[in-house]
Amino acid sequence: MPVCIEVSRELAETVLRELRKQGLLDDLHLVQRRDSSVLIPVKENPGSQVRIGEYIFTAVECSVPEKKKTSVKLPSLDVIGDVVIIRENVLGLWDTSELINAIRQVYPRVKSIWIKELTVDEYRKPVLRLLWGEEKREVVAKEHGLQFKVKLGEVYFNPRLSEEHHRLAEATKSGEVVVDAFTGIGGFAIHIASLKTSLVIANDANPVAYKLLVENIELNKKKLKGTVIPLNMDARELPFILREGLADRVIADLPMWSTEFADVYNKLLKPGGILHLYRLSRDEYLLLEELENAFSNWEILECRIVMEYAPRTGIFRCDLVKSKHV
Repeated sequence: MPVCIEVSRELAETVLRELRKQGLLDDLHLVQRRDSSVLIPVKENPGSQVRIGEYIFTAVECSVPEKKKTSVKLPSLDVIGDVVIIRENVLGLWDTSELINAIRQVYPRVKSIWIKELTVDEYRKPVLRLLWGEEKREVVAKEHGLQFKVKLGEVYFNPRLSEEHHRLAEATKSGEVVVDAFTGIGGFAIHIASLKTSLVIANDANPVAYKLLVENIELNKKKLKGTVIPLNMDARELPFILREGLADRVIADLPMWSTEFADVYNKLLKPGGILHLYRLSRDEYLLLEELENAFSNWEILECRIVMEYAPRTGIFRCDLVKSKHV
């Protein structure tokens, strides 16, 4: 008989994440929803106490179904709601019908399978081609209990950044002023405001992304502790409308061109402020050399790879501190 803890729906995602970290999640059985709660199978004995942060749950025997065993192997892909996106190079390695069947077997609720062919223009919009299913382009992604409306093919969105959004939000301090210069649909900004009483100025030049940002702020407003102010302009214009030295922290998630805005970050940040700069690079040492040239008087705290972009190429997050002697 499996053993479960009963958790409210609001806490379910957080508890699942912590159980995985602690190695306590029973992966052989399915999580089961009830009216207002969720039964989560755990590797514990009946009557054991399971502590997750400030919460304590009692493990009890439960009737949840076993997971169906499958030996299906899939290529690297992204799942956003009930949509699957795969890279174009995958098609050269798979028979198309076999690939579709494999994806549908693992994700039986999927409604659309898209091929990402390339990324275009300054808005980083993906060019997508429908491989199977209905032409569904509006989806809702979920990250750590937050919801984000996405329009596929019209805005940049990468579900693999979910943990990075949350990680940076945890690093932010309550009361800080944060400028998210290339916010997209609001991933970093809304995560920060959901955890901290911060003021986040979230900007994106893409008008479609801006519209979704506004909708996503409204969609998550009951979960926000801080305030998000949406803007729709070229990031180079921000110093003309924001007070110089306003920001404690600036987020620059524009990996292809982020170093080209060094003067903007310098004007926005107060002395001692932190810049989180995302940059595409093949080599960490070459990246550090580039940063030393672009930010000559700044302290580089660290650069760490966030995700693989292509073979031998990754997106790095580099944390820099503006000199206090400015």
